[in-house]
Amino acid sequence: MNQTAIRDVMTPEQVADYLQLATETVYRLIRQRKLAATRVGRAYRIPRQDVESFIAANSTREEVRRLLFRRVMAISDGADSELDGDALLESLEASDEDGLGSRTN
Repeated sequence: MNQTAIRDVMTPEQVADYLQLATETVYRLIRQRKLAATRVGRAYRIPRQDVESFIAANSTREEVRRLLFRRVMAISDGADSELDGDALLESLEASDEDGLGSRTN
């Protein structure tokens, strides 16, 4: 197996290597709920898509932040006035999945 390939699911150590951070920093981001991870037994696994989302959400590039804001506003404008955070997150995840499907076809 190629150790340098970016996997769909990564360990904290692989994420640290990918982001060029200390492994403890990745664990801290997970504990602070800034980086999404799934606990499997005593180990964490981080979907690559969540790493990419973390990078985009924490970008200092104005155009990236502006695009994320527009996506959120477009979803909230098209939804009812009772939209809560969970519903907004589900809408964003659904649009990400739709985007991934169109890119692979």
